[in-house]
Amino acid sequence: MGPVDRERLLGRDYWLVRSTPLPATTAADVEAHAEAHLRWLLGLEADGTVLLSGPLTSGPGVAPGAGITVLRADDAEHAARIAAADPFVVAGLRTAEVFGWRVNEGSIGVRVSLGTGRFSWQ
Repeated sequence: MGPVDRERLLGRDYWLVRSTPLPATTAADVEAHAEAHLRWLLGLEADGTVLLSGPLTSGPGVAPGAGITVLRADDAEHAARIAAADPFVVAGLRTAEVFGWRVNEGSIGVRVSLGTGRFSWQ
């Protein structure tokens, strides 16, 4: 393999939001607000703001309510306003840290069956 052609890297900027539950947050607290949180996220997905989102399932400090969301936003302030509107944040169950994230590498594959309405993510 020759030198990397850096001009071909994607170089697309997004905002990564790391959501961390506060110490007193319980699984019951998360469940009580899950419907509002999911409704909020699906609205952001529908308007093109959310690229990816989901709960963290393992790792340091992971507890009920921990998650990552990748946003399309104008700037850090805009991304922070979006993150602050999360029903889990509004309810005082978690905090949200916003990071600028430049995506350069990776691969995504999706197969869609038009006849069955099924898809697979690779």
